Amino acid sequence: MRLRYQALVLAGLAVAQNARADTVTDDIAKATAAWQAHDASGTLAALNAATTAIHQARAKALEAMLPVPLPGWTAEPPQTSALGADMLGGATSASRTYRNGPQSVEVQITTDSPMLQNMAALLSTPYAQAAGVQTETIAGRSVSYTANDNSFMALVAGTIIVKVDGNKDTPEPVLRTFVAAVDFGAAAGLAH
Repeated sequence: MRLRYQALVLAGLAVAQNARADTVTDDIAKATAAWQAHDASGTLAALNAATTAIHQARAKALEAMLPVPLPGWTAEPPQTSALGADMLGGATSASRTYRNGPQSVEVQITTDSPMLQNMAALLSTPYAQAAGVQTETIAGRSVSYTANDNSFMALVAGTIIVKVDGNKDTPEPVLRTFVAAVDFGAAAGLAH
């Protein structure tokens, strides 16, 4: 029953994803055929392959939302990660590190994790405020700033978290510029 549910969920996700749709569709068809042949191992392998392809496509979409380097800044190549549901509930992320002399900023965009909503809910509790978390607005977007970490965090459409971290040499106004440079519109589109 659970495998049939996974196959249905993956089929719905495959339709929603433009990238790698043929691979996902093929893997779901293989999983269906294996399930009908009572081949549980083959079913799981095909479903895992489809899930991996979906996560990889979503990671690439997240990567495209990372800002280009600000004037005077350099950027390392983007890093992506796609963990399946069997690893801490799953998550898909893209991150990039930017440098300007001693200043360093990392922008990370994460989705597909059931833990994200819990993290976001914590940001609005009195405990977060007691820990120094302040809610602010940057470019029309509500974000949380934590002075101890020199970081901003924003929740997009309840399913994507954008985090912008700066090292001790990076002033808060620079972080604000990086937050404003994130493509939040594309993030909201990916969430739906």
